[in-house]
Amino acid sequence: MIQDKTELIGFILFATASVVPALPSWHYLSRLLKEWRLPTRKSVCQKLLLSVLGGTAIYAVVIVDALWVEPNSPYIETHEMRGAVDRPLRILHLSDLHIERNFPARERWLLDAVKGMAPDLILISGDIHQMDNFDVESLRRVLAPLQAPLGVYACTGYDDERVLKRAAPQIQFLSNQGILLSWGGKTFGLCGLEGFGKREQTYDAIASAPFRIAMHHKPDLAEEAAAHNMNLYLCGHTHGGQVRIPFWGAIITNAETGKRFEDGFYQVEKTLVHTSRGLGVEPFWVDVRFLCRPEITLITVRP
Repeated sequence: MIQDKTELIGFILFATASVVPALPSWHYLSRLLKEWRLPTRKSVCQKLLLSVLGGTAIYAVVIVDALWVEPNSPYIETHEMRGAVDRPLRILHLSDLHIERNFPARERWLLDAVKGMAPDLILISGDIHQMDNFDVESLRRVLAPLQAPLGVYACTGYDDERVLKRAAPQIQFLSNQGILLSWGGKTFGLCGLEGFGKREQTYDAIASAPFRIAMHHKPDLAEEAAAHNMNLYLCGHTHGGQVRIPFWGAIITNAETGKRFEDGFYQVEKTLVHTSRGLGVEPFWVDVRFLCRPEITLITVRP
């Protein structure tokens, strides 16, 4: 759903870019149809054939990349920040896993990647399972191996929390709830935010901590979190647009903030905002990503 005029512009740019490879073919075809007896029709036919082959090659490359290559080519994004901790804190941010029944390559990659990362804390910012996947075994296959010394915490997106708790009881869900965790000689605060209900008490619960993390499925509460002096705000939902245009970025984000926090890191006052591209894909009839590979993110908070 288009949220603002910048996304409308992006959609227009995408539609325009989609037809550009076909324009030369239309040009030479129209010349033949309008002037079939022109003396240079052999040359026009040759140019038409070359333009058709060229345009077809471009479309083929884009389709193969968007449907097969990128959806199954995740990567690890790393970032460092300063915070009130007395020793480095390694946070693995996962979002929009959209776990499938058929165990795609990106989910197998996730389990191998997490084994080698040894994060201190794992945070999952919603949309953990695909909307039609309530199969406990397929969820357990991916979620059960996720373990960290400080625990695994999540907030929900469009998730069935009851099914997820059956699949992965080690995950603690924070719904407008804040907790304090000990790390080294200090404590830090962590809260999970919902788009409904009273959130003031959630912020208050961790206000005394020297370092404070808030997570919500969408980027929509980033400015509110900054106003409540959160140091780190983690979210997803946008998938980075999932389909992007060079020099423009996401076409559609499905967020109230539009393109402002479409993907990556942003600074809002003293709050570092991270919007993850996510690992999975929206429940379309096909998996598609273009110029927007799936990601997981390791954030290291240094003293």
